[in-house]
Amino acid sequence: MPWLKRGTYFQCRCELTEHGFVSHVVLFSALSHTTNMDVYSSLPSFQHAALITILGLLFYGLLRVIHNVFFHPLARFPGPRGAACTRWWLAYMELGRGISLADLRVELHQKYGDIIRIAPNELHFARPSAFNEIYNAQNKWDKDHEFYRAFDANESFFAQRDHLNAKHRRALISNLFSRSAISELQRLIQDQLERLCDALEERHIAGKSSDLYLAFQCFSADTIATFLFSNSFDQLSFPDFHGDIIEAVDIAMPAVTVAKFSAVILWIIRNFPHWLLKIVSPRLKGVIIFKEVLVAQIKAILKDPKLLDDAPHRTIYSELLNPEANKGRPPPTVLQLKHEALVLFAAGSHTVGTTLMIGVYYLLRNPEAKQKLVEEVHSVWPILDQAPRYEDLEKLPLLTAVIKETLRLAVPTPAGLPRVVPPSGAMISGARIPGGTVVSQSALFVSFSEEIFDRPHDFLPERWLSPGSNSLENWLVVFSKGPRSCLGINLAYRELYLCLAHLFRRFDVRDDPARPADLTWSEHFLPLFEGQHLHAYCKPRDE
Repeated sequence: MPWLKRGTYFQCRCELTEHGFVSHVVLFSALSHTTNMDVYSSLPSFQHAALITILGLLFYGLLRVIHNVFFHPLARFPGPRGAACTRWWLAYMELGRGISLADLRVELHQKYGDIIRIAPNELHFARPSAFNEIYNAQNKWDKDHEFYRAFDANESFFAQRDHLNAKHRRALISNLFSRSAISELQRLIQDQLERLCDALEERHIAGKSSDLYLAFQCFSADTIATFLFSNSFDQLSFPDFHGDIIEAVDIAMPAVTVAKFSAVILWIIRNFPHWLLKIVSPRLKGVIIFKEVLVAQIKAILKDPKLLDDAPHRTIYSELLNPEANKGRPPPTVLQLKHEALVLFAAGSHTVGTTLMIGVYYLLRNPEAKQKLVEEVHSVWPILDQAPRYEDLEKLPLLTAVIKETLRLAVPTPAGLPRVVPPSGAMISGARIPGGTVVSQSALFVSFSEEIFDRPHDFLPERWLSPGSNSLENWLVVFSKGPRSCLGINLAYRELYLCLAHLFRRFDVRDDPARPADLTWSEHFLPLFEGQHLHAYCKPRDE
């Protein structure tokens, strides 16, 4: 190279460590008896320096690939060669080719077996028993930071990597989601149900069918928002159920898939000016305004905590800012409160709305089960204007079976929830898994397992009523399991029981034949429905 003067040489050294190849390049210069001009002239030009940098990075990348394929602790596990080389293979499949990860996992397991390597340091499992081996009360495993950072909510208990850090924050909120606390606030669900039923009736009077996906999303969004913040954001008031927040959430959902592959992209998303984003993508305006309102609400509360005394009921802020519960710890910051609020709202709205739509979809295609359900609900609700309480509805065997079967088929959170195996390693699905490995299993592989469920792709509520059905309870895993399972399970069940009971007791629900449902979806942590939503006519019953 012409810019290497006398006495200049490189020493290159590569070491193979337990973490992979580490390369060292040291430049020595013995430019004795030279002038200052000689020293400066010996330096490389920008172009040469850039070339050397690029070649160095390529060399380092090559060493990483060789290590990942042949020397990595997971090299013995089967899977696509591209997945073993780099995580960008998965990015290419999801973002480049547009393959839903839910479909890709199924294809890979069919080809490679029960355990597959889907990234250099990540395994996914197909055998249902693996779910209880990964997600259980004894395992205090950390979450995978690369995956959970994509939600841009690192300060929330949901995205906290470390179990102990998340434990305290979760404990602050858990009392709000207890069965007794939610029972005291059942009127909040009832109020939103009345608004939903009024809107469905108005559309029927106008001769219109209702988009039940949007309708249920609006209902669940207003319910969880009222529950968390004592402010509903009024999604049910939008014409044709086109709530600005829920539609913006659907639009923004693919960004989670993009962000999980690149911290740079996540930084751009996080720091993109709100005023410019409203211009570039007007349909995201709802989410932006929602965030701005939350931050304003949080700042006002932190400035004057007495505002919490004026709230009509307990909110997440009253729980998170409780000095006695914090036990001397500093109170949460604006960012921490914002992240908790956003995560709980997103988790509590989309999942319930999706599950309700799936349940109605299957009931409309099983008229016998639908009619039996109508009769059962009528037995505890003979007078239309005297609605029963949740405690009465949860005792109904068929309604309970319908909800369990709906949850099984809906899988409202289809993503695998990655955990990091502790340094001591673990036995999963009969294989010894090295410490530090990222492992997961999508609940889809449990819900649709032929080993557990007869005819798993069919809607069969009676499976939960047959003798011995108690053994199936262990395999209803859509709320996950263990210390980091879904916090809102009690609220979700109450919404499902009350909403399905109200819908089929108060309305004669029928498909809109002019708008057949196409419930095709792709996985972006949550399911994003890309086809025609479920549309139905909801005719009010006279008695």
